[in-house]
Amino acid sequence: VAIVGGAKVSDKILLLEHIIQQIDSLVVGGAMAYTFLKAAGFQISNSFHESGQSFGDKYGERHNIDDLARRFLIRARACNVEVLLPVDHVCHTSCAATNAPLITETPDVPEGYMALDIGPRTIQLYQKCISQCQTAVWSGPMGVYEIPTYSTGSFSIAKALGDATQERGLLSIIGGGASADAAELSGHATRVSHVSSGGGASLDLLEGKVLPGIDALDDKYA
Repeated sequence: VAIVGGAKVSDKILLLEHIIQQIDSLVVGGAMAYTFLKAAGFQISNSFHESGQSFGDKYGERHNIDDLARRFLIRARACNVEVLLPVDHVCHTSCAATNAPLITETPDVPEGYMALDIGPRTIQLYQKCISQCQTAVWSGPMGVYEIPTYSTGSFSIAKALGDATQERGLLSIIGGGASADAAELSGHATRVSHVSSGGGASLDLLEGKVLPGIDALDDKYA
């Protein structure tokens, strides 16, 4: 299982393309989930997304984010990869703390609101997926975990990974950066198999890029 979150599809598309044939399930959260939900036809209202945008790759070619998201979902189905997107959300009218967030009953975000964390039914869905896998890699938070109101999704993923690792030997890897920070804040970082401190380097490795340090070691022992 690959668990991906964070802000941008454009930041993770190389990772997704590289791992798609190596996984059984893909769990998507964070702001990048809303780009996929919009591509799938759902209403995301004021939620952060990249729909309508494009980005340039290292060859200077421009890519439309909507087309990338749609093509990826089609490819995932062709590879028999189960893609899990949020089925409910924790929302507010702005990215600010509140004692009374709106929790939706569907994947649609009401007009005037923005989704800031995955909802309780999504958490249960993602926890079930983690409970049934043998290996899980997590890269990217499920929501704005820095604000306590919206930390439950990311903290619940960290707990599910920690529980499965301790109780049945799940191989659980957290790919550094914000995911590692969220795991630390949740108190479950020490319960998983490995937490990378590499941040961007761990993402490069998952994308299939050659890391200079590893390459040097490979050359030495070749």
